[in-house]
Amino acid sequence: MKKKVFISRNPSDCEAIKAFLPDNVEIVSQSLIETTPIPFDNNIPKTDWIFFSSSNAARHFFEQQPQIQHQKIGAIGQATARTIAHYHAVDFIGDSIDITDSAYRFAETIGSGTVLFPGATEGLKHIQSALPAEQVIDWPVYSTQEKATSVPTCDLYVFSSPSNVRSFFNNAENSTNKPLNCVAFGEATRDELEKQGVTDVRIPSSLEPHTIAYTIIDLLRG
Repeated sequence: MKKKVFISRNPSDCEAIKAFLPDNVEIVSQSLIETTPIPFDNNIPKTDWIFFSSSNAARHFFEQQPQIQHQKIGAIGQATARTIAHYHAVDFIGDSIDITDSAYRFAETIGSGTVLFPGATEGLKHIQSALPAEQVIDWPVYSTQEKATSVPTCDLYVFSSPSNVRSFFNNAENSTNKPLNCVAFGEATRDELEKQGVTDVRIPSSLEPHTIAYTIIDLLRG
C-alpha cells in the first residue's frame, strides 16, 4: 500500500526529494502561500553585507536588479545559497536548522559591519536579533499571502515554513485533517506547529534533499 506524504512546496521544488524516495511513497506537493514582490529603489543602502533568510527573499531581491557593489553576501542555509548562486557569489552560509547558532556565527563573522536584510514584510528576524540595531537595515522585498488550499489526508506532513503551517491551520477545510506526524524545516517551523497543538514533530539534521527523504522514510517506517 502506498504511503502519502504532503510537502508544503511547489512540485518543482520537491523533485530532488522524490528522487531519494521509494516507489511506494506518493508525494502531494503544494505551497500553501504565495509571494508578491515589493518594488524598491535599485540604489540600495551601502552596507558591508547583504543577508538572505530565504530563497524567496533572494529571488525577489535580485530580480529587481539592485546595484550591488562590494557588499558580501550571506545565506541562512544551503538551499538559499543555491538560489543566490544564480545571481551572485555567497560569502557566508549558515545552518538553517539551527537558526540561533547561525545568528551568532554570522555576528562573529561580520564584527561591526552593517547588514542589509532583504526579506518579507512579516519576517521573523532571527538573525537581526543577534546584532546591534545600528548594524541592521531591514529591506522589505516581498509580502506573503495564505492560499485557500485544502490538503488531503496523508500519512506524514512536511512543512517548510511557519507561514505554510499557519495557512494550513487557518483553512477550515483542513480542520478535520490535523496532522499527527510532521517534519519541520527548522526550529521556527517546529515552534509554529507546536503552537497549533502538534507535538510529534521531527526536524531533519539538514535540509539537503537526501536528508529530508531519509527522515520521511524513517518516520513512515514507524
